[in-house]
Amino acid sequence: MAWKQPTQDDFFATLDAEEAALFARNENDDRTPIDLQIAMTVSHVRGFIRSGRKCRMPGDESLLPDMLITPAMDFAAFNLLKRLRRNVNESRTKAYDRACSLFEKIGQGAIVPEDYGEDPSAVEPETSLARPSIAAKRRLLGRQNEEGI
Repeated sequence: MAWKQPTQDDFFATLDAEEAALFARNENDDRTPIDLQIAMTVSHVRGFIRSGRKCRMPGDESLLPDMLITPAMDFAAFNLLKRLRRNVNESRTKAYDRACSLFEKIGQGAIVPEDYGEDPSAVEPETSLARPSIAAKRRLLGRQNEEGI
């Protein structure tokens, strides 16, 4: 398994025939709403991977692990269909919910996607968490002191 850049072909592979008909390809456009949605989705998913802090990531911000390509495209398809104000069918909604659940588990560190490897351009995961330096004030009144107030 490797990291790769999601493409429109990956996006269309997750759609059923009815959904695919909504996104007719226009050969004259270099950047379509699909490309923009894929880029936003990749950024979103990489944020979850980063917050899990257990996986080395490539420096190239357009790459995702193979295991996350399909869930990311389900996420992108749902968002684009909602943007077109289309009724989203139940199977698309379930795929979106599964993708969101997977991303949340990755963000919590419960699931670790494949590591990018020993490439010198890989970004190391952060191992230390910033701790807040806020201290609460001492309580002046407690359960025993509040009677009659």
